[in-house]
Amino acid sequence: MRHFGDLREFLAEVKRRGRLYRFTEPVNKETELMPLFRVETRGLPDGERRVLFFEDVRGTDGRRYVMKVAAGVYGASRDFVAWGMGCESMKESLERWHEGLTRPLEPVLVENGPVQEEVHVGGELKELGLDELPVPVEEPGFSGMLRTGMPMITKDPETGTRNVGTYNGFLRARDRMVAAVGSIHDAMVYHWSKARQRGEPLPLAIVVGCTPAVMLVGSARIPYGLDELAVAGGIGGSPLELVRCKTIPVEVPAGAEIVIEGLMSTEVAEPRTAFGEYPGYLNMEENYRPVLQVTAITHRKDAIFTPVTVGFFPSDTSAVWGFAHEAMLYHHLRYASGFPVDDVHFPECAGGSDFCVVRMRQRKGLNAWSVLQAASSVSGSKFIVLVDDDIDIRDRDALLWAMTYRVRPESDIQTVYGRSPGLDPSGSPPGTGHERMESRLAGHQYGKTLMNALRKWPYPPVALPAKEYMERALAIWAKHEDLPQPKLGEPWHGYTLGIWSEEDRQNAALITEGKYLQVGEKTARRQKPITAKMIGEE
Repeated sequence: MRHFGDLREFLAEVKRRGRLYRFTEPVNKETELMPLFRVETRGLPDGERRVLFFEDVRGTDGRRYVMKVAAGVYGASRDFVAWGMGCESMKESLERWHEGLTRPLEPVLVENGPVQEEVHVGGELKELGLDELPVPVEEPGFSGMLRTGMPMITKDPETGTRNVGTYNGFLRARDRMVAAVGSIHDAMVYHWSKARQRGEPLPLAIVVGCTPAVMLVGSARIPYGLDELAVAGGIGGSPLELVRCKTIPVEVPAGAEIVIEGLMSTEVAEPRTAFGEYPGYLNMEENYRPVLQVTAITHRKDAIFTPVTVGFFPSDTSAVWGFAHEAMLYHHLRYASGFPVDDVHFPECAGGSDFCVVRMRQRKGLNAWSVLQAASSVSGSKFIVLVDDDIDIRDRDALLWAMTYRVRPESDIQTVYGRSPGLDPSGSPPGTGHERMESRLAGHQYGKTLMNALRKWPYPPVALPAKEYMERALAIWAKHEDLPQPKLGEPWHGYTLGIWSEEDRQNAALITEGKYLQVGEKTARRQKPITAKMIGEE
């Protein structure tokens, strides 16, 4: 397993694998940078997307930024999620996540780190401050903000218990932001509320350019009290190194690119403006969130800014959040509950949260609904589907195949209640934010669909050539270098599913041996007179 000490080590690995592309020409961060990234995400399949590294970032006013921008680091491709955890596949990543949860490694404090090579405080913040950061416009023509969607670190004002959550930070002035932390998030429930009771602001640090593991743990619903940074260390196999912030009592990863230190107000809030959200629509709700007064900006001398896209899929958020949901549910079903689940998937097209597929090996005596109900108890997904272990749950065609031919709508679909609609625009009309929050908290009127897409009895074989013949065909294909490289979806060969007799096997063998006449002789011996029932005239 590969452990990445900082973002640059990970970028070097991405480059080694041929998945980093550098733009050396000037690129406008207001009008060109994110549209270029969207050309990739909307125009290329997952396995061909790359981290886009912009070396010459300009503003509309012509200013050239010293900092570089690396777009798509965390989720342009699901490959990056797996590699960022030191794994080669998503399945391996699920197990690695389980290791991190069950064997966390406490961070270690060091005296200094690269993230504090430059420190800007006081008057420097008024003169330049956040303007030093090349924050790109995410949806030019629609975005009403500049944003950092990166991990925020807070601590309990009394106990020192740390929490890491990935939230939005909206830029408002060179030394002022809005900390868009929702009322249901741990930082607000446990830390901000206690600071408000004490009549003081809450110290908060925003970490830009962290390792993928830190981004992932900050995006997951890890139980409060379990240090997310310790889980990240457990994932990587070695403790994270932290440094103390310069102006607030918070520790941050020493190898990060940029840290924004600040005090989150417990008295003053500002409205949000339009920005892209995970369902694929702009968030137009004028919700108020606490003001964050920036007290320091520290960074490496040649820092790299890492935008995190939300908006329409695929995006960093849909990939990162999707995996975080997968990993937590996988741990709950397989290890905490003991079900024979071997994969979980939250598709990016559903925001990485609102559609869930669970793959399970059937076991005698196990009720499928007990698995679905267990998944429903910890997942807020609108749809939860349970499939057999021969279905590739990351292949939409295979999933639709299972849902179409292994489900009886009258008996295999249930609706249960208690779901929060989140930011789903079908939950209530846009602009009804207050009523929407009340209904989210009540939860009783929003339903979720549970679907049992397991086979209920033996099935005929899958209608594809048997594996040995497909493997032979692949070998022949590979000899023709002028043919495109095939990307086979599951299933890519036929296999039996319970209904397949010895006579069926013998007939198939005779056919592949060119002996169809022998099959004909066998069927001739079974000829019968035609009856009305036989031809459907009864």
